[in-house]
Amino acid sequence: MKTSPHIFRTKPHLVPKVWGGRRLSTVFGKTLDGDRRYGESWEVADLDEGQSRVDSGPLQSLPLRALAEGWQRALVGRHSPRPDRFPLLIKLLDAGQDLSVQVHPDRDAAQEIKGANSKEETWLILDADDGAQIIHGLNENGISASDFRRAVSEGMVEELLQRVPVKPGDVIHVEPGTIHSIGAGVALLEIQEPSDTTYRVYDYDRPGLDGRPRQLHLDRALQVAYLNRSDTIVERPKAPTEDVDVLADIPAYRVERLQVGSAKQLAWSVDPDSPQVLHLLKGKVVIEDGIGGEVQLSPFETAVVPALVGAVRMEVVEPCEIAVAGLAVEKLVRNLRNDGSVPAIITDRETPPVADGG
Repeated sequence: MKTSPHIFRTKPHLVPKVWGGRRLSTVFGKTLDGDRRYGESWEVADLDEGQSRVDSGPLQSLPLRALAEGWQRALVGRHSPRPDRFPLLIKLLDAGQDLSVQVHPDRDAAQEIKGANSKEETWLILDADDGAQIIHGLNENGISASDFRRAVSEGMVEELLQRVPVKPGDVIHVEPGTIHSIGAGVALLEIQEPSDTTYRVYDYDRPGLDGRPRQLHLDRALQVAYLNRSDTIVERPKAPTEDVDVLADIPAYRVERLQVGSAKQLAWSVDPDSPQVLHLLKGKVVIEDGIGGEVQLSPFETAVVPALVGAVRMEVVEPCEIAVAGLAVEKLVRNLRNDGSVPAIITDRETPPVADGG
């Protein structure tokens, strides 16, 4: 069966973690196997390490990569680095325990390391216990690589780390090269470049899920880390309109938040340079999928909007809050209308390819 590009809900790839908990089930409504500890729900993922899948419409159960390879630019947009890979990774994380202290490379550093990819992250804190913290950078400047290495070997590295209290609604940007960690009792939405390149510098001497000590990567970490204090940590969203604010606007991606307080028909146009990922934070919406069907989203469910669908049209069933992520275009939620109408968009796009759902 040949199917044109259309909006679809995703089924996440769930990842057990030694530091995970059960909040992905109790707070976010994910179905977890047995009583294992799960740390991550990869809502939208196109990595060799894991794939999210289509959870609506005629292509149900296909992995995201199949659609990226089939639809190519019609899905990922003209600005995507690759035509056949989805350019974002979107996760829900539940830190039942402290994550390892870690760092990710930037694009320049990743080019020097075989198999590495840049990983820049933005966190939206969704749930946090009283007193919950993150680690973001060091607590002072001027710490040398040799001093840091010695602190790790002597079990004193925690004294060098900057701890920051967080609460629901906080927005945290983690630049590549920033030493960081998510503390126990924090759950968040993470928007990032599509990479799982992580170098651990410290892990509290705990075993992994297999009972063996988890590997550290201190040499690689010090190759890519900035051993500095972080100054601005909790970001202040910008609000270009009363309905939309901007959570992240960086070269790798853009994140906006749309808030609608009363039931209505809602529509906006989609920039053909970028796909969009819609993650429903609260409320309930029904989205036209563009091929005659509907995509229903409840809280903490996710939909993908191909770059060349032209527009998003939805019914707001309950007052809602939506995180909208995409590539670094000027604006994601364009020409927002509350009556369901969207102005025509003229582009130089080619006829969209199709994906094989058979």
